Amino acid sequence: MSETVAVLSFSRIARDRRVMRQCALLTEMGHSPLVIALAEPGDSVPYRLASLPPMRPTLTHRLSTLVRQVPAYIGPLAAEVGFWAASRHRWALEQLRAARPPLVLANDWPALVVAARWRAESGASIHYDTHEFATLEFDERAWWRAVYKPFVTALEGRHIGAASSVSTVGPLLAHELQALYRLSSPPAVIRNTPDRIDLPATPETSWPLRILYHGQVLRDRGLETLLASLPHWREPHTLTIRGDGEAGYIAGLKAQVAAIGAAAARVRFEPAVPPDQVMALAAASADLGVHFTPLETKQRHFSMPNKLFEYIGAGLAVAVSPGADLRAIVESYDVGVVSADAGAEASAAAINSLTPERVAGFRQAARQAARTLCWEVEREKLAEHLRPLLEA
Repeated sequence: MSETVAVLSFSRIARDRRVMRQCALLTEMGHSPLVIALAEPGDSVPYRLASLPPMRPTLTHRLSTLVRQVPAYIGPLAAEVGFWAASRHRWALEQLRAARPPLVLANDWPALVVAARWRAESGASIHYDTHEFATLEFDERAWWRAVYKPFVTALEGRHIGAASSVSTVGPLLAHELQALYRLSSPPAVIRNTPDRIDLPATPETSWPLRILYHGQVLRDRGLETLLASLPHWREPHTLTIRGDGEAGYIAGLKAQVAAIGAAAARVRFEPAVPPDQVMALAAASADLGVHFTPLETKQRHFSMPNKLFEYIGAGLAVAVSPGADLRAIVESYDVGVVSADAGAEASAAAINSLTPERVAGFRQAARQAARTLCWEVEREKLAEHLRPLLEA
C-alpha cells in the first residue's frame, strides 16, 4: 500500500454510499483510505475510521449554528471565523494533521474548507466532490436563505479554487458550478449509479401496473402529490411506497391514503430493505418506478436521485417530474415519461399516458440503458480524475 489518502465527509459514513464507493475505489487502486466522518456506535465501516457521533438537531445546536453563521454578512473572513468555531471542524483538521495525507477527497463544502486549510499548511492535493448545489440546497426555506446561504456562498467560493479537481452528480449542476465560480473547466460528472445486476432478457409487465416509489420517506420527495394523483388514475394500478422515515410523517401519509376512499386499498407501505436487495426486489415486484420531485426552487432541477438509476438498473419504466437532469436521462434513453409539471394532475396525466405496449418498450430500453448507467462505468470516470493526483 502507498501513502494514506484521507476521505473526509461530515455525513454519517455508513449510510453514505457515494463516499463508501470512493473508499472502495481507492483500495482497488492500491491506496489506504483513512475515513474522517460521522458514525454511530456499531456502524460497520471496513476502512480505518476516525469518527465523531452525528450532530443532533437540538435547540442549542441550532442557536450555536445561527451565532456562527451570522458573521458571513460581514465578509468571507468573518465567515471563516464562524466556521472554525465549530469543534467538529477543528477536530477534522487535527485528524488530517496527525495522518498527513498527500491527498484529501473532500465531500461537500464543509469538508472542502477543512481540506483547504490542510492544503495551505502542507501542500496536499484536494479532490472536491460536491453532492448538491450547496448555495441553493434549501432555498425554499426563508430562514436558510437569510442565515445559512451567505455563509455557504462565502466559504465555498473562497476555497473551491484550492481543489486540484472537482466533481459532482449531474451535468446541469456541473455547468452551473463552473459559471458561478468561473472554473477553468466544468466539474467531472460522477453519477450515483448502482452496481449492475443480472436481469431476465424479456421483462413481464403486469397490467394494471405495479408502481413503486422506493427510498427515504421524507417531506421533500413529492409523496403527498403522488398520493393526491391516485384518484385521477384511469386504471386501477397499485402503488408501493418502500422505505423508512419519521413515524409521524408516515402516519400522515397513511391518513391521506385513508381519505381517498376505495382507491386506498391499492396503496401499500413497506419498510426499507438492505441496499444490496433494493434493485432485485424492485425488478421482481414492480413495472414502473416514480419520482415526482417538487420543483419549487432552482436546486430541485439539479436533482439526480439514486432511485432513478436504481429503477433503470432494475429494468423498470420510469415516470418523473420535469427537472432538467431527470428529463435529460429519461428522454435520452427513452425509458419512460416526464410529467408536464410537478403537480398531482400532471403526474396522473403522465401515468395515464402509459399503455402496456409503451411500458414494455420502456422496460426493454431500461435494460439497455442499465449497461452504461451503472457504477462499473462511473467508477472509471472517477479513477481517471484521481489517478494523476495519486501519482503526483
